[in-house]
Amino acid sequence: MPSSPSSPAPGGRGRRPLDRPPITPVGIVDAALRLTETDGLDAWSTRQLAAALEVWPRAVYHHVGDRDAVADAVADRVVSMIPLPAQDLGWREWFSSLLLEGRPVLRRYRGVARRLVRIGPIIPSALTMMDRGILVLQQAGFGDGATAAYRYLTNSAFTLVMVEDDRAENLPEARVRLAGALAAHRDDPERPGLAAVGAAVTSRGTDDPEAIAALEDDFYAYTVERSLDGVAAVLGRADRGGLPG
Repeated sequence: MPSSPSSPAPGGRGRRPLDRPPITPVGIVDAALRLTETDGLDAWSTRQLAAALEVWPRAVYHHVGDRDAVADAVADRVVSMIPLPAQDLGWREWFSSLLLEGRPVLRRYRGVARRLVRIGPIIPSALTMMDRGILVLQQAGFGDGATAAYRYLTNSAFTLVMVEDDRAENLPEARVRLAGALAAHRDDPERPGLAAVGAAVTSRGTDDPEAIAALEDDFYAYTVERSLDGVAAVLGRADRGGLPG
């Protein structure tokens, strides 16, 4: 049953203005998406969402469900923003494109990557992504190993995004501190390994946010490429008869 456009607002603030659009499931998810973009998926409550909409919390429950249901709807919306590559791409190009283009979308909405990793692909858009990705792997010859390969590639990438989100949310200065600590060893003759790392960090800048962000970009791309290398090696062994099809 549709809600009236003048549903009571929470906190005794009167009725929802008549010139405001009626409350709908889409409008609720839109508002939750905005809160997620500014604060992160785990930072807002149903009451805060209702206040942003100028309705009672029960209106959110009536149209969408409890907070988990709203969070799922937000995650579904976010994952649907990740471009799915063309099915005629080779498997490596397909996953490279998916994972590299998916990161900025997930980083924009902190907490969605964490939800995907912890709960799994239970939302429609993630299930569609899985279906298409596994099909690409099956067509490439992964056979029964396609499911494990898909899980490995997506979990490796999305877990790293989750860590980046957690660091940005809880330890925003951690990367600067780490860069400074490593740079301090750039001329350390006793620890040549640390000296090499310190020199590399120093060359990019230790206190420049853009330089540190570029280091994270590089490491994410490196992780994706090495994950693809590992899966390619498994496929190579299967082609040589070392693994079951």
